[in-house]
Amino acid sequence: MYRKIFLIGMFVVHTTMAGSLPPSGVQILRGALPQIENRDANLTYDFELAGEKFFLRVPSSYTGVQPYGLLVFMSPVDDFTSLPPGWAGVLDSNRLLFVAPQMVGNNQPIARRAGMAVVAARKIQEMAAVDPKRIYVGGLSGGARIASYAAFVHPELFRGVIGVCGVNFPGRVERVKATEPDDYGWFEIDEARKELVRRQTKFVIVTGSKDFRHGNLLDIFHGGYSKDGYAVKLIDVPGMEHAMCKDRQLTEALTFLDSPFNLKK
Repeated sequence: MYRKIFLIGMFVVHTTMAGSLPPSGVQILRGALPQIENRDANLTYDFELAGEKFFLRVPSSYTGVQPYGLLVFMSPVDDFTSLPPGWAGVLDSNRLLFVAPQMVGNNQPIARRAGMAVVAARKIQEMAAVDPKRIYVGGLSGGARIASYAAFVHPELFRGVIGVCGVNFPGRVERVKATEPDDYGWFEIDEARKELVRRQTKFVIVTGSKDFRHGNLLDIFHGGYSKDGYAVKLIDVPGMEHAMCKDRQLTEALTFLDSPFNLKK
């Protein structure tokens, strides 16, 4: 009798935890705004969640008992409603939840875009069992630039960045390979946050030989992240254009982010 009651109790707890996340798809993340630590004056956090939508992908193996990682993805366009081909299997095998805020494209204010990345991460963290050491933020093109920026603004939150055909760096780098004439990919942040990021956050830069930002990203990799001792990996794909990476590159990026952290001197 006691065993039966125990098993029923375990089932209730299990289903309650697993049911704390809505199903995969474009969703409203209901409830109150999450608690945000160390608010930055340059970001917007106070959204009306009932009016915001998020594309959520929950692996079928997720039960809420074992903590999973989380990948927050920032798109360069306002609507991101499905995974790229092959990504689902990679997320499943790496035990990763996936969330992509909507209406955060390149036409939106930076304060909103970076703020939504933080709100999305914190909200999923409140709703689900998430490993705090595996909260990653990534993006494509302009979304990748926002992802890298958000990681520096909130180093207490994000432990890894995947920049596909885009990345920003906290400071100007020497132009060596860049072919585009614009002043690309830099911002300013205080030294304390830069040092905290350098000591605990990993970066993956994915580009290709036909990416029109190829030179910019090589300059930022060599003259910025690598030169200043960040934990960084460059995935340079022959023939890749300015486009979403394949599942093979996502797997390589996640393998690096999940590997033991070795601080560069």
